[in-house]
Amino acid sequence: MKKRYLLSALTVVTIAALTACSGTSSAAGQTTAVTPKYENAESADTSAAQTTTPQAENVSTAAAESAASGSITEDQARAAALADAGVTEDQVSRIRIKTDRDDGRDIYEVEFYVDQSEYDYDIDMATGAILSKDYDIENDFFTGDTSGQTSGTISEDEAINIVLQRVSGAQASDVWIKQDRDDGRLVYEGELYYNNTEYEFEMDASTGDILEWSEESRSR
Repeated sequence: MKKRYLLSALTVVTIAALTACSGTSSAAGQTTAVTPKYENAESADTSAAQTTTPQAENVSTAAAESAASGSITEDQARAAALADAGVTEDQVSRIRIKTDRDDGRDIYEVEFYVDQSEYDYDIDMATGAILSKDYDIENDFFTGDTSGQTSGTISEDEAINIVLQRVSGAQASDVWIKQDRDDGRLVYEGELYYNNTEYEFEMDASTGDILEWSEESRSR
């Protein structure tokens, strides 16, 4: 009886010990299963951050290059000159704009009349800045009034038409002309600017004969 009792007690103790070991192993397994993979999570977050980073430097560079390549138009140069002179378009009787190059930069030369006053402007083509300006009183340039025409001479309109016959496509508004005396003879002298070419002439005011004629390309 005592031996059976001892065997039964040992059996119970053995089973209890095995059960405890099994529970510990199971708990340990659960702990391992829920361990987070922090390294992988951090890599994922970094990747996402790199995807959404704006390329500000490239955008800024492109904008700067676009601005640097720009230049003002002839209309903008005209508006700048008139605004500086304090006059409006309807006050101007004659105006011309031509391109030129001065000190290594492209410029607009703007010339116009208000009554008998002549204005000359040099305007930077790239920035619109006024580089130089000049103002003179000119009583001899053609302004459209032929009431003071000298007798025995061709009219200013006729002189302009003679000049236009030499330059196909040019118009009267492209011609600047004035009356003068050369060696005691009455002449018309002036300029015509058309299609990037500047023409200078002198004409006998009595006969309309061209005494001098020159051409100069003003292409950039």
